[in-house]
Amino acid sequence: MPLISQPFEALSRRIGMDERSLLKRAGELKEMGIVRSIAAHLNHRKLDYKSTLIAFRISEKNLDAFAKRMIRYPEVTHCYERHGDYNLWTVFIYKNGKLKKILKDIANDIGEENILELPTKRQFKLKTKLKV
Repeated sequence: MPLISQPFEALSRRIGMDERSLLKRAGELKEMGIVRSIAAHLNHRKLDYKSTLIAFRISEKNLDAFAKRMIRYPEVTHCYERHGDYNLWTVFIYKNGKLKKILKDIANDIGEENILELPTKRQFKLKTKLKV
């Protein structure tokens, strides 16, 4: 996607489709759930952000409410229920030590022993390319 004021116009010229049809098709694919979003993916490390995987041990009866609490944090990029003792997994991207305050607040509610923090040590990035 070109980083210009009218990226869909440039993209439509490149693929040989008029812009209106391209926008319509992109909207259809989004409605169908095939395309989640069309957005820039920034390298958070180059912007001095850090990331960490955090798992929580939450009772089954409190899981939905706790997950809703987690996704309200703008720092949470992913939030998944998983099988196992630690059953809710999140990815936080944060800056300036904000994570410590968030985790302290959460620990006051659920206990420090129910939080497993796995900070990123080194990233091995794989690109997923699907033939469709």
